[in-house]
Amino acid sequence: MTDTHIDLDKLTHFIPFDCLSESHVRDICGQIKVITLPPARVVFKRGDRAELAYFLVEGSVDLTDASFQVRKFPFDDDENYLALDNYAEHTVNAITTMPSTLYAMERNKLDLLMTWTQAAESMLEDDADEHERDWMDSLLASDLFSQVPPQKIQQLFVKFEEKDVALGEKIVCEGESGDAFYVIKRGKAMVSRKQGSREQTLAGLSAGNFFGEDALISDTERNATITMTSDGVLMMLGQEDFRDLLQASVVRRVTEDELEKMENEGDRACVTIDVRLPMEFKHDRTPGARNIPLTELRRQIKSLEKDFTYVVSCDGGRRSELGAYLLTEAGLDAYVLERNKEAQTESAEDAKQESSEQA
Repeated sequence: MTDTHIDLDKLTHFIPFDCLSESHVRDICGQIKVITLPPARVVFKRGDRAELAYFLVEGSVDLTDASFQVRKFPFDDDENYLALDNYAEHTVNAITTMPSTLYAMERNKLDLLMTWTQAAESMLEDDADEHERDWMDSLLASDLFSQVPPQKIQQLFVKFEEKDVALGEKIVCEGESGDAFYVIKRGKAMVSRKQGSREQTLAGLSAGNFFGEDALISDTERNATITMTSDGVLMMLGQEDFRDLLQASVVRRVTEDELEKMENEGDRACVTIDVRLPMEFKHDRTPGARNIPLTELRRQIKSLEKDFTYVVSCDGGRRSELGAYLLTEAGLDAYVLERNKEAQTESAEDAKQESSEQA
């Protein structure tokens, strides 16, 4: 059975959680399951693929190898500082010998966490202050940045530039073109948008929050104004570096043929989302797609199931790229659909034919 309470002191006893800041540990608690088991329950079997990493925080287990040698392993064992049987394929059977509690995390996410953490640590000076660590930790904890390949992590951190900002300073302005992506290292900011003749406040931002990506991905104007509500420091990533190091890493693509194979052979159900306006969708439907205009997608993301794979479609690519990015940022599995040019032409001709017949 599972519950949701995580004891931070017990979690930070283990590697790699022991070297993370408290805020970072709290951020990743949502990715950890708490499992409580009675005696004589199998945790995992030898030969099984290790999808989850298990950390024994209470109780005891027997670890039995291929020669039937049994290693009794209580939670307070001196060697209990890593995930149990920390291999991609389990080498032992693990069976509880008393009521036990384990913390479980997807092994892939744990590996990314360790890679990111070590990359960030290698760039920090010994006397680096708390703010220097916190903004990096915030990136490490986000679903979006966990998509960046390990070989690009170092490059990504190196490319960020520091910028001092002052209370009242407008960092980006609604309607202007975008040229940078920002992370708040220190300070607070306000998000606002014009509502007729008035300025409507939408949200507050603080250290670790990032912004500015929408305009860079869709190559459109800024959709809101960000104003500092205190003095602070921002970390900036230029447009080209953002596209090369971040956008290209997190925006994945799939062809129509590949999508068909995913639907037929994949372990997860695929949901196609067309992010165009309803009238566009009406006259050029993506087969089997659900129409959620890009303007509505951000508001509906919280209602989307994380167990599905989402494939985002539009007509030209930019809106679907931003849609897939937003879904990935929210921790969903997302792709951009690359529609066959022949199919697009046929669809457009069918739409014209339909319009002509209706006239």
